[in-house]
Amino acid sequence: MNWKLPVLLFGIVVFTACGSSPKSDAEKVCDCGYEIIGLLNDNASEKDIEAKWDECDKIYGDFEAKYKENPDKLKEFNDAGEACSDKMEAEMDAAMEKWQTANEKE
Repeated sequence: MNWKLPVLLFGIVVFTACGSSPKSDAEKVCDCGYEIIGLLNDNASEKDIEAKWDECDKIYGDFEAKYKENPDKLKEFNDAGEACSDKMEAEMDAAMEKWQTANEKE
């Protein structure tokens, strides 16, 4: 699961939208990332966490496809995603460490 954190964070940075605006689409990806943090903090099952990762990856892919032909919107999306990614990274790392520690005992 550790490889998915960089993928998600990269996805948030590179993300492109399927909805209203690049910024709001990046926020949707960011929200999905925070849902993963919530699952980790709640010590959810690996299956549930993997399902949420997959959902976030799909959202990211859909938005990326939406903006790939528009460099200005892609940049707006990337900038918003990078800001979110910077905020989320420490929380995600802490939640993953907590989850891994809790699940090593089992």
